[in-house]
Amino acid sequence: MDETEERHRALSALVLVVFLWGVNSISIKYLTQFFPPLALAPIRLSLAAVFLLPLAFFRHGCHKVTRQAWLSITGIAVLSIFLHQIALTYGIKATSATHSVIILGSSPLFTILLANVFFKEAFTLEKCMGIVLGMGGLFAVVCGKTQVGATFEGDLLVFVAMITFVWGSFFVKQATITVPPLVVTAYSHCLGAAGLMLLGLTVNPVWTYSPESLSVKTLAVLLFSSFISTAIGAVLWNMGIQKVGATTASLFQNASPIIGVFASAFFLGEQISWQHLAALSLVLLGVVFGAGMLKLPVRSA
Repeated sequence: MDETEERHRALSALVLVVFLWGVNSISIKYLTQFFPPLALAPIRLSLAAVFLLPLAFFRHGCHKVTRQAWLSITGIAVLSIFLHQIALTYGIKATSATHSVIILGSSPLFTILLANVFFKEAFTLEKCMGIVLGMGGLFAVVCGKTQVGATFEGDLLVFVAMITFVWGSFFVKQATITVPPLVVTAYSHCLGAAGLMLLGLTVNPVWTYSPESLSVKTLAVLLFSSFISTAIGAVLWNMGIQKVGATTASLFQNASPIIGVFASAFFLGEQISWQHLAALSLVLLGVVFGAGMLKLPVRSA
């Protein structure tokens, strides 16, 4: 398979990730009715790890991992899995799914910003405009008319979850230089799940809220979130980053808030107001400018 075909496959995989993650926020919001946050996160990630580890062993065997690669895998586990899942689960429980998907949809802007600050990528006037528009959209969501079930604290936690995920994504490119993406995903999920399980066993007096936690519908949503959205989504995401880089891969998340907002209304019955649509438009327009898909009729800085 030539390089062009591999890139096209990676881009197709990223499109699928957009749909899986757009719906996953809705799944997590639904599951927080039945599980405490520090029970739901360990359960979901442990199921994902149990699915990924045999798959990685079957595909690549006991792949040798260098010390540098282990450091990168640990960075992914701590940032994109352990801290991300704690903040995400608590945040989604404390706010609306609509707010969550719009805030998470701003991740491409912060990928561009962090890439400029820490990796000295070129910073243009379009990127500056994109960040301003994106921040305006986030401000409209967090400080505008509050939706039923949304709180400032919950929005802030979802924002922290988004930042930790973005920062962890920069370790993926380094780890996949010498280690296949599937192995990186499996090992990082095992480390993250182990940390979450230890924390859950320490702090949780109960692991379910009601007998309905074990109903067929609840378990089906849990398995979909764990195996499909989390495990397979992470494999496809890491494969995409390996081929196209974190900044380009992040641009595919543009569609996630659109899918998530309308899925929130369809599955959870949340009301979509003009403020939400305006905020969503600002975030998406900011990403379009930040990615350089639109140029200002002036010279870039």
